[in-house]
Amino acid sequence: MTLTTNSLTFDWLFSLRLAFLYILAKIKPIHDFLPISLKEQLPTGWNNRMFWVAFSSGGQRVFYDYYCRFKKPTSYQPKAQVEPQYQLSESDVRFFYDNGYVGPFDLMPPEEMKVIQEHLVASTLQKESKVWSFSDGDYEFDTSDGVDNAEKREYYLKLVNQLNRHLEEPALLELYKHPAVTERCAQLLGPDLLLWRTKFFGVQPHSPGTRIHQASTWLYENKQEAVVTPKDVEEMYHLAVWIALTDANKENGCMIVYPGTHKEIYPIKLGDFAANTVYGSRDGEVDYPGELPEPHYLEVKAGQFFFFSERVIHGSLDNKTDQTRWGINGRIATTETKIYSPEMLDNSHCSKDFKMKNLSLDKWRAVLLRGEDNHGHNRYSTKSS
Repeated sequence: MTLTTNSLTFDWLFSLRLAFLYILAKIKPIHDFLPISLKEQLPTGWNNRMFWVAFSSGGQRVFYDYYCRFKKPTSYQPKAQVEPQYQLSESDVRFFYDNGYVGPFDLMPPEEMKVIQEHLVASTLQKESKVWSFSDGDYEFDTSDGVDNAEKREYYLKLVNQLNRHLEEPALLELYKHPAVTERCAQLLGPDLLLWRTKFFGVQPHSPGTRIHQASTWLYENKQEAVVTPKDVEEMYHLAVWIALTDANKENGCMIVYPGTHKEIYPIKLGDFAANTVYGSRDGEVDYPGELPEPHYLEVKAGQFFFFSERVIHGSLDNKTDQTRWGINGRIATTETKIYSPEMLDNSHCSKDFKMKNLSLDKWRAVLLRGEDNHGHNRYSTKSS
């Protein structure tokens, strides 16, 4: 049953199905008795705001990640004492909380980064990942869309080769262990830090950039449970550190952020495509109230970095040049933050956007970058120290 209003279709069947699933999601004692196919549809990680927005819009507006607001700190004083050359001023900290990012900062000279970039791109990215190994059979594709495994394997092999290579490539891990990175992050997050994920971002020549989006707890990976579980979701517990392997500018696809938009997670407008999914898609348009602020273009030189909150609406420009623009994004969190749920770690993880399931996390480890972990939530790599 549908109702057409203002050129959009309100899907009552979607809303009724969502209400049924949301009620089931809240009745946790019966989950073990439900069919797996039904359990995989339950929005167990949703809150009431997420449900109501999707339900009341007939699925035209759906949260892509966990809805939350952001609390500003009571003080802009740095949270850790560091060497003077890495010191952030109180105005730097305030700028971050007002805009959602800060930088760029120097990590190393461009000529040194060029050597590392050539090694990582020509060597590391050309080898099959040992962290997400296709040869071990620790994955399964959803073939309900009619695309066979051979086609998907070729595409996703390139994707997974870009993830978490710091766990097997010392040159990459050393970039994130550098005090220019860790000491600045500590002033925003506190003295105890872990690295849980890295990803290469290459914008190929004459290719589109990344659509603008937000992230909060990475709920969008399996669209049921959060990957990142902090003590307080409204506080700053997680930073993305973007390191430029090559120059990044307006011509070749630098990042853009919309300053101040990190104060709340906004839904995605899906329109009439919403009936195909309960969980939304990054392909939709961020439903920001009113006009977005003027974007800031984060142009950086090779060997520089900046860090930002992934709550801020961000993306990247198209590459209009004949050269690939390369960067690496590392996710750094406080050690009191839980990465992956016990269910994901003990059984398997999945990515519903990429239609991959039964992903083994046996080889995944967090890396302790700074300080200590007195909480015991996470598994650590022996390469941490």
